[in-house]
Amino acid sequence: MTVLITGASGFVGSRLAYALLAERGQRVVCLARGSLASARRRVREAVGAHGDLPPEVRRRLLCVSGDVTQEWLGMPAGEYARLAGEVAGVWHCAGDIALAGERERLFRVNTHGTANVLQFAGLTAANCRVVHVSTMVVAGGRTDGHVLEDDLTDAYGFETPYDASKFEAEQLVRAWAHRTRRPVVVLRPSIVASDAPVPEGAAGHPMAVFGQMIDMVARAGAPGIPIPAQRPDSFRLRLRLKVSPGATFNIVPDRYATQAMLRIGHDAPLKGSGAHTFHVVHGQATPIRDIICVIEAHYPILRVECVDEVPDPTEAELFIAQHLTGFFSYCRHHRTYDRTHALAATPHLPEPVAVDAAYLRRALGFEGALPAASHAP
Repeated sequence: MTVLITGASGFVGSRLAYALLAERGQRVVCLARGSLASARRRVREAVGAHGDLPPEVRRRLLCVSGDVTQEWLGMPAGEYARLAGEVAGVWHCAGDIALAGERERLFRVNTHGTANVLQFAGLTAANCRVVHVSTMVVAGGRTDGHVLEDDLTDAYGFETPYDASKFEAEQLVRAWAHRTRRPVVVLRPSIVASDAPVPEGAAGHPMAVFGQMIDMVARAGAPGIPIPAQRPDSFRLRLRLKVSPGATFNIVPDRYATQAMLRIGHDAPLKGSGAHTFHVVHGQATPIRDIICVIEAHYPILRVECVDEVPDPTEAELFIAQHLTGFFSYCRHHRTYDRTHALAATPHLPEPVAVDAAYLRRALGFEGALPAASHAP
């Protein structure tokens, strides 16, 4: 069976492409931007980072040069039509994940790009499996309560243009499924993280990016912070973050998320047409305090405070705020997420590992690294 996947060089998409190849024996065609040679190289490196690909498996990993924002997905009309006649599955994973990015660009990639993928899917056979990878942030500005898998509303507004663009994309998916009377799988992962080191040049995940920013501040990588050699033994760096002390994050380990999405998107039978939505989330939320405790334990010089406002911010606080604007947008949430449909579709899948202090250290990139006070100048 041939499957088309967009976003195969990304953090989630590369894991799904590898699983479809190595675990489900699919012929996987990856749509990637740039020249064909460049697309092949990026995709093979990204997918191959998750495990060895024997020659017979590697032969089933194909690439086409294209772009979800373009007409015919950026392909020649003939190739576009031929591919639509071949595929038995479409996995749409591509997206712009710049949480605080330019609104026009986010909507061009995430919303208009989804419309183009759906147009392609409309030319495939009626039994072609269509999977749309969305996100939990379509819940928007809702700070509390229990978000159901079928919920999709703009009544709470949105924290960032990214949220709004992904919400509009889901609206398009629902309308397409209703209009064509075909089923679509909608997967909403929460914050997908990995406790394994991120290879150089590979797509990262939000927890690793957050850890890198904190590390830069603690190790004098930000303006206005004395280097370790110039710090007295009593040196402490106060870091006020505009977050609610009661905020929680739903962090789901990548291994669990990949297996859940594979079993739901590829294996589970679908009953009836329409959009079938599944939350790919952890059963236990992670309090922001747990993350802060891990940071302070690793960097004894840091004292992290949760505050409503940051008057007269220091250079370190400005650096963090400017680089993590999108991340802080979600730091007032303590909502929970239903996963009734997801659990029913994955009956024998073990629960994800606990996101405890040890996991958080590794996900933040702290495992094996020296605390800031121990670094040489």
